[in-house]
Amino acid sequence: MFFFDPTYIVLLVVMVAISGWAAWRVRSTYARWSKVDSGIDLSAYDFARRLLDRQGLTNVQIEPTPGQLTDHYDPRAKVLRVSQTVAGTAAVSAPQLSVAAAAVIAHEVGHAMQDRQRDRWLAARSFIVPAASFGSSLAPWLIIAGLWLNLTGLAVVGLIGFAIAFGFTLITLPVEIGASGRALAFVEGLGMTGERQDGARAVLKAAAWTYVAAALTAMLTFLYYLSLVMGRRD
Repeated sequence: MFFFDPTYIVLLVVMVAISGWAAWRVRSTYARWSKVDSGIDLSAYDFARRLLDRQGLTNVQIEPTPGQLTDHYDPRAKVLRVSQTVAGTAAVSAPQLSVAAAAVIAHEVGHAMQDRQRDRWLAARSFIVPAASFGSSLAPWLIIAGLWLNLTGLAVVGLIGFAIAFGFTLITLPVEIGASGRALAFVEGLGMTGERQDGARAVLKAAAWTYVAAALTAMLTFLYYLSLVMGRRD
């Protein structure tokens, strides 16, 4: 039904193109600025610790995490996790920090600040995480099963679940933009100016585009599912 639908095929091509472009931009931008020294004589972990302490976030712990650009702040555990890519292959104590790494770490510290200040967007995103997980994983299958078996009610339940997942991607945008705004203020305060500051801004903007791409693809998918369910009801 879906795989032979020309509309679905066109939609799939568009979504792959949007996601691929966003992924390429963030990786290429990070690769460029990961070769430029930030001028900050600290390791990734020490830099994270200094930023956290300066914001009064002494209760937030720092941990390494495997993977490439998997850095994130965990508001439940109060832990900022730094990926192997950002930390680099050198020893933890090595005072070598790129512009790209500084930008990524500052962004995650921005999330820690949002958590402490009880940012409403971050709180809303955390609240709907369970429902959004359901919506992104099981909802499409409920929609497909409902349409295939002519069970419109089941398809509507799936559509509602996917709508929540779509809402999650929209709420994520102000959360990420807010964290990036804080990040730029952090790096400026530590002396990253001129070209380095421009590089940090470029890394943060490139990362933001991945969330914009996710929201766009979720919106296109939701509208497609909506047209199918509403068409079946008619």
